Amino acid sequence: MKDSAATKTKETFFERHAWKVFLGLSIIITLFGLGDMLTGGSTFESGEGPTLQGISGMTWAQLESASPNAATMIDYLVRAGGAHLFVLGLLSMVVAATAFRRGERWAWYAMWLWPLWLALIILVLLNAYKPTGPGIPPPLVSGSIFFILSVLMLLLSYRKFFPKQQPRARGASEPAS
Repeated sequence: MKDSAATKTKETFFERHAWKVFLGLSIIITLFGLGDMLTGGSTFESGEGPTLQGISGMTWAQLESASPNAATMIDYLVRAGGAHLFVLGLLSMVVAATAFRRGERWAWYAMWLWPLWLALIILVLLNAYKPTGPGIPPPLVSGSIFFILSVLMLLLSYRKFFPKQQPRARGASEPAS
């Protein structure tokens, strides 16, 4: 068992607090998901407008009037995506506040799903987005920031999960002859 007082003094600032960054990111993702579940497609009327316009070339109002069925489908997909974000955030909070905080190696590996997920979201958005829209899609900005933060926290906390093995003192564990 680890001596917690000795372990805490040996850990760097990032090794001690990386779990808090993941907890914070998880809370933000949970709130994003809750917001998407509540607002649905109408999120494209304001903050997410550049995303819709950059992909479809239309505003939310134009899309609703041109194709109400497509708008209804997008509304559903935004709400379902919000549910996915909400659950992802909750699961990530649990891992960050328990196993990652305690330094369990599996949790460090599991948290690499954060940058993988973010990279995939960014790539999918870049594939669909045509930069003729009115601005940068907010998920590109937040996703890039979250990607950088998650990779940095994982790299800076590496030693907590993979400590160097201390060489055993000669004779300390050898049986007596």
